[in-house]
Amino acid sequence: MKKIKCLCILILCMVFFAGCSKKTDVEASTLFIEKKGNIISVDVEELDKEYYDASELEDYISEHMEEYNEANDGDVEKASFDVKDGVAKLMMEYGSYEDYAKFNGVELYSGTALKAQAEGYDFDVKFYAPKEGGDGLEEASKEDVLADEDVKAVIIQASLNVQVPGEVLYVSSKDVKLVGKDTVSIAEDLSKEEAALTYIIYK
Repeated sequence: MKKIKCLCILILCMVFFAGCSKKTDVEASTLFIEKKGNIISVDVEELDKEYYDASELEDYISEHMEEYNEANDGDVEKASFDVKDGVAKLMMEYGSYEDYAKFNGVELYSGTALKAQAEGYDFDVKFYAPKEGGDGLEEASKEDVLADEDVKAVIIQASLNVQVPGEVLYVSSKDVKLVGKDTVSIAEDLSKEEAALTYIIYK
């Protein structure tokens, strides 16, 4: 019985680390919205060896994480940190979207579109839907977006890739690029003083 239990734990660990490995294969910073409500982020940054020390950077991240968790009763964990060929990849796990938003100092919402409206998010923005065949986007109405009460929303103010646990139905900017049925790439408009909120609607 003890051997069976150990084997089960080993299999679970292998599955977990296989999933981590797949996520860290990304070449751009990516936010993964998980089905259970937790958030996984992979930050990808090029480091200038003359100014950055990998071990010092990792120590700073760990210290900041511990301080945040203690002060906010938070659920933030460092899953992995690796520097290869001058590129650093940091994988973090957050117990909720609130933890991600507070820890990183950015705006983020993840949940149903109905709850987002109840929390004050304004859906009076231009929406776009993927064209049939996946070639570009076409304009959609707010009524189209909210016609299905079961749709979920990710609302974020950041420049990165976002992967959702479902199929992207609408986005709030035609400048957002679809890089898969479940993934969008948000490019920051440097001409604006403040980045706009990006709405990603999926099911």
